[in-house]
Amino acid sequence: MFHEKWGYMIIFWNFAGVPFTYCYSIVYMALHNPSMYQFSILTYIALYCTLLTAYYIFDTLISQKSCFKMQMQGTYKPCWTFPQLPWGTIQNPTYIQTTHGNKLLMSGWWQFTRKPNYSVNWVQSLTWGLCVGFCSPILYFYSLFFFTVLVHQYVSSFYQVLIQELISRL
Repeated sequence: MFHEKWGYMIIFWNFAGVPFTYCYSIVYMALHNPSMYQFSILTYIALYCTLLTAYYIFDTLISQKSCFKMQMQGTYKPCWTFPQLPWGTIQNPTYIQTTHGNKLLMSGWWQFTRKPNYSVNWVQSLTWGLCVGFCSPILYFYSLFFFTVLVHQYVSSFYQVLIQELISRL
């Protein structure tokens, strides 16, 4: 915990909370009659396509960020791991240099929004609940919890940037 510098709460959540909250839909499906959560084939196709699209975006944007960091450090080598999805590496990426010396990626998926990995991760969590329907609110615990965390992070980072801007103008 000390070496990674993530903090106790996030590491505790990753070991204790994640394994239990990711599986609510599966446990519900195993314990209940399928007629309770049966949908049309088109609904399942839509959910599956949504999940695959969110996964594709998530995987490629993480790959873009990782390759960008290696490119900036001069250590980039093409990685031959599975999966290698199209648009995972950006040639000649653009970035913004911050006052702290960090480089913020402004190409690929990162040009559209800040923290896109959180957005598509939330979409994935929502589809896990939607695949079972609205039979129980516990099926949406993870997506609601994750949404709350995202709103909290947004508000706290907004105020952090606001304070930094005010200090820099003094």
